[in-house]
Amino acid sequence: MLEDLRFYCVLLTILAGCFGFVFWRKLPNGKAKLFLLSIWISIVFDFVGTHFTKWTGLFNYVIYNLYNLIIFSIYIILLRSLLEKLFFQKTALLFLLFFILTFFLNWFFIQNGLTEILTNSYALGVVFITVLGSMYLFELFSTNLILNYSKSIFFWFVLGVLLFHVTYLPFMLSLKWFLIDYNPTIYGLILFFLNLLMNTSFIIGFICSEKRYNY
Repeated sequence: MLEDLRFYCVLLTILAGCFGFVFWRKLPNGKAKLFLLSIWISIVFDFVGTHFTKWTGLFNYVIYNLYNLIIFSIYIILLRSLLEKLFFQKTALLFLLFFILTFFLNWFFIQNGLTEILTNSYALGVVFITVLGSMYLFELFSTNLILNYSKSIFFWFVLGVLLFHVTYLPFMLSLKWFLIDYNPTIYGLILFFLNLLMNTSFIIGFICSEKRYNY
């Protein structure tokens, strides 16, 4: 029963995406709408990934690898747009270019993107968004916006993304390196709980944010 929880993660994401449409008026520009777009991209890839093997008879690794390429690129682009310091912006651009380049090098020369999850690329993506997310939080808490941080949709976006990916990475690597045994019940429970944290953060952002802080 519990191992099936991971298949309900997409329902949590759909719920967050629906809240985004309900509070669409709070998303004043392309930057804010890109955040909502990332949620619906996740929904599409989750749906396709879940049914890909049944439809084609092939492994669904390629779907999730392409998803990681797209979603981490979006995260880096969005985080770059949130940063004020020119040095931070240039760092984000370098991260984006390096991530895309190493993703394809990893796919073709190190890991096989058709038969396994590209854990190297995923780990690099998590490191990059963690660094950029920390830069954003540093800038946020260094300004007067600290008094109204909870009213910005972007704070809740960064919080949710970091809560999920930073926590999931060591668990995924432990499975890859056989430091822990794969247990579908535990895996399903952890994946569901992390999705619950992330999407709850997104939903709180849609509800509590104010339009004037979402530019």
